Formats: sequence, C-alpha cells, structure tokens
Amino acid sequence: MNKKIIPEILNRKSSVCFSSESISLEEIDLLIEATKWAPSSRNMQPWKVIFVSKKHDNYKNVLDSLSDSNQIWAKNAEIFAIFSISDDKNLKRKFLDIGFCGQNMMLQAESLGIASHPMGGWNEELVKRAVSIPDNNHVVFVLALGKKGNLNKLDADLKIRESKDRVRDHNRNNFNFSNWDLN
Repeated sequence: MNKKIIPEILNRKSSVCFSSESISLEEIDLLIEATKWAPSSRNMQPWKVIFVSKKHDNYKNVLDSLSDSNQIWAKNAEIFAIFSISDDKNLKRKFLDIGFCGQNMMLQAESLGIASHPMGGWNEELVKRAVSIPDNNHVVFVLALGKKGNLNKLDADLKIRESKDRVRDHNRNNFNFSNWDLN
C-alpha cells in the first residue's frame, strides 16, 4: 500500500504568523463552499459562519472579545470567521457538524496558502454583541485566517511558537482494535 495522508492534513497548523496580504473574494467563496460539503446529520447544516474582515468596524470588537493571549497574535489575522449554532434540539449533533464544517474550512484554507488558527478563548457575550448573534445561539469557536506571513517578522516568543514542530501521539495503544483481525 503506497497511499499517503493528504498534505493539507499534515501541513495545517494553528498559525500565529499572518501577512498583511488580503484574502480575495474568490478565496472566501472557496472557503464557504468547502464548509457546505462538510458531513452533517440529516444534511441540516446547522452552522452559521460570520466573516469579519480587518477592514470592517466590527473587527476591533471581535479582537477585543478574545482572550489576552489570543489578541497578541490574532491582531494580525485578515479575517475572523465566527462559527455558531442555535440552541434548540440536537445540540450534540450540531456541535459535531460544526466541527466538521470548521475542519473543511481549515483544510481548504491550507490548500490556498491561507493560515488558520481556531480559538476557544473568547468572551461569548462580547463576540455575540460584536456581530449580532442572538442570545439563544452558541459561539462554538472563532477562526483566525490570513495569508501566511514571514516568520522573521514575529517577536521572539511568537517565532518560537510558530516554529515548533507539530507532533502527534503515534501510539497505537490509543486505538482499540480488539474487534478487528489486523493480520
């Protein structure tokens, strides 16, 4: 078997290094299209994704809603994509679906040379207020997007963070194959 993992999976990382180069409308359309093709329970596609460009007045409000540690590097992102779902029935499925949706966007971004960084550190009420998300919705995550930047333009701490190798636990013991005949 000579099959390989697709490069977008291996190369995608949570980047802290963004350039000032703009993301085109054509690229945004491709990111949106990629999310539409995510697996979705009963094809409900329950997600709502709100894009906020650095050129928009709400950008600063979204940036200010992020945790201090995220603001340090996120201020250089071109776009924030805010992923939310409504709080009604089937919440567990919706959380699963929106995760697939976000992963599709990040892999498509990687294929376009767009860096991404999903965040879990924000003040939900401030994010909702910044982009008019209804109270009965959940902000699931905020995704920073921007063209890949120059590592040498980062301060020392961020340069170290950006340069770290991505590692994963390759221990097969984390996977249970007890019901399989692997021979």
